[in-house]
Amino acid sequence: MRRATGIPRRTQGLLGGRSEQVVRRVLDAALVELSRSGYADFRMEAIASRAAVNKTTIYRRWPTRLALVTALVDRMRIPLEESSLPDTGQIEGDLIEAFERRSAISRDVEGQAWARLLNERNNPEVESLIGASVNERRGEWMAMVTRAIQRGELPPNTDAQLLLDVIRAIVDSRSPARRPWLTIAVRTAIAGARAGTLELARTTRSRTRRGRSD
Repeated sequence: MRRATGIPRRTQGLLGGRSEQVVRRVLDAALVELSRSGYADFRMEAIASRAAVNKTTIYRRWPTRLALVTALVDRMRIPLEESSLPDTGQIEGDLIEAFERRSAISRDVEGQAWARLLNERNNPEVESLIGASVNERRGEWMAMVTRAIQRGELPPNTDAQLLLDVIRAIVDSRSPARRPWLTIAVRTAIAGARAGTLELARTTRSRTRRGRSD
């Protein structure tokens, strides 16, 4: 996944010794603050207090909120880059495993931080930070369904995004989502797709009819 461009990396040149420890403490504190407060209410004062450093120490390395959150997102992106979505050769297994990972991530502090940023994508600064990465990950999810269509597991006109949205809606109605519930959600959506209820043409016609009735 690509790192947001245009923001200088303030952590470069700070390797080793106390500087490295300070960077780690500040980023750890920033992660907690982001997961709790989101981007709009992200406070340098809270981070300085949690990291046990002076605000001037933070501002010397990351002069703005955007610069600090950029460094944090760079770090948060690494596990995603190292963990591709599953490709087991069978759509049910792929989707169950992928949604299990999603559920596990959502329970940790990094997942909560990602969720905060996703909820604030209407902010241009947030979009500049995560837009490319989110779109790239979305492409991986879509490719999972596309492979299943190519293998003949799903009808050719299956609306991949709608299939994923249906599973996500069912899964998110139970928190935390256990494997039996994930399996039900995945099998329900696959059955709907195979019955032809999640076809692109059908969903397009439905949206058109709703638009005419508004």
